[in-house]
Amino acid sequence: MSKAKKIAIGTIIGVLMLLGGAYVAAYFVAGNQLPAKATVEGVSLGGLSPDQAEEKLAAELAPQLDAPINVNSGATSVAIDPAESGLGADYEATVRAAGGGFSWHPADILRTFTGGDEVELVRLVDEGRLRESVESIAPEFAVDGTDATIAFEQGELVRTDAQDAQELDVDDTAASVREAYESGAGNVEATVVTTPPTVTNAMVDQVVADFVDPLLSGPIPVTHEEQTMEVVPAAVAAATTFTVEGDRIVPEVDAEILFEETGEARRALELSDPKDAGFSFSGGTISVVPAVAGETIEPGAFKDAVLAAAVKTGAERTASIDVTVQQPEFTTEQAEQLKPTEVIGEFTTRYPHAAYRNTNLGRAATSVNGTVLMPGEIFSLNDTLGPRTADNGYVDGYVINEGRLVKEGGGGISQAATTLYNAAFFAGYEDIEHKPHSLYFDRYPAGREATIYYGALDMRFRNDTEFPAVIQGYTNPSSPGERGSITFKIWSQRTYDKVESTELVKSDFYTGQDRILKGEPDCEPQAPIRGFTVTWKRLFYKGGQVVKEEPYRWKYSAGDRIICEP
Repeated sequence: MSKAKKIAIGTIIGVLMLLGGAYVAAYFVAGNQLPAKATVEGVSLGGLSPDQAEEKLAAELAPQLDAPINVNSGATSVAIDPAESGLGADYEATVRAAGGGFSWHPADILRTFTGGDEVELVRLVDEGRLRESVESIAPEFAVDGTDATIAFEQGELVRTDAQDAQELDVDDTAASVREAYESGAGNVEATVVTTPPTVTNAMVDQVVADFVDPLLSGPIPVTHEEQTMEVVPAAVAAATTFTVEGDRIVPEVDAEILFEETGEARRALELSDPKDAGFSFSGGTISVVPAVAGETIEPGAFKDAVLAAAVKTGAERTASIDVTVQQPEFTTEQAEQLKPTEVIGEFTTRYPHAAYRNTNLGRAATSVNGTVLMPGEIFSLNDTLGPRTADNGYVDGYVINEGRLVKEGGGGISQAATTLYNAAFFAGYEDIEHKPHSLYFDRYPAGREATIYYGALDMRFRNDTEFPAVIQGYTNPSSPGERGSITFKIWSQRTYDKVESTELVKSDFYTGQDRILKGEPDCEPQAPIRGFTVTWKRLFYKGGQVVKEEPYRWKYSAGDRIICEP
């Protein structure tokens, strides 16, 4: 090879070595700095090393990237922490995308020295953590749905508005949060799902317009023949409840409640009440008093007529009612079948002459005479006689008070109680209430007698048979030297063949004390009265056999000798 050619080749090799060294130098220079014009999110990174660029991005972008993202819906706003929600930035990947790092490609090396541009920040999203974070705030956006309500309270309409149910759509909201983070937005609108209530305000509005407003507009006239009553709206309201049927609210009116609420007003229709058959006692004969049918209105028909008029106005707001015949509960036929036919219990007691006894006992016998006692009913002597006052025909007489005989209005009336008690005893009626005297008087059967005091002690018995009874009462007044008597008889039909009392067995006699009362103007001397215990039984017979027996026992107090001194 010629010398010239060798020189040429050497020159070329030298140039290539020079250029290669320069390229290698450029590679290392370019690998240690970012392109001159490189920027990320407005942050200039030109000429910085990759480490410097990462540090600068973190320093300048972290405040923005770590700022909470507000999730908003109406007045509700809840902040989400990006770092806790799996949201962050990859600064290394971002710097690499901006041109940082070593590359042998000539274009990359040239770009480092002459170019560079704006690149997007590489953001990281952990979808699972993000969804969990959004799910944790879902209760803040939840709203319980409520139905609209309507009711009457004391005749006034009370209603409440409906409320839609609301819940957060977690998946859609999480996607919105992700988009907001990626775009750098600090607020995002939550996605909420609403569910309408079963009972809406519109449904309430409809029933108010169709029923409530017409009802409350005024009274509803109800007519029968020439008579008219008025049903006030409050009476209908008291009987009304509201139910939901599909997409409608339906008023439900209780016929029985409406009938009860309008009871007083219905008197204006002047309907006649049915009268049960009864019995009268005259001249020792019991006769049937025929039953009388009455008029009645069926509650259901009454309700229908009232409601039909209640939703109308003007002349059409009037209901016409048809009445039906109401038969009595105790008919004439039943009374004839069950009419008392014989005396099943009677008793007579005698009393010494005293004008007050004739008056008071006569008044008591007259008050009781003719009383009808239906099966199951309880007879009360206090209720029958009423207060023993002068206005009620009674005069003062002797009563027992704290072991002494003193004068009070209606004195001596306990003889009527004793006599009637014994009549009921032998009729076999259930003893509901009776109390023997505290002191014994020999004109009464020991133990089998009863005292009475208005407002405190009563004598009551129940007709516990299936047959009605009529009580007959009368007196034979006393006269000077002649004792009087009072008799009660109970007329009915027999349940038992007979009712008897066993012997009245007295025992355990004892005496009282002498009591000297000085300076008492109303003092009445009193002879001593022995105390004792008496026992007996009531026996019920059927078919010649005792089928039931009731034991009794009573202890009489000893009456003190009362000595009156001035």
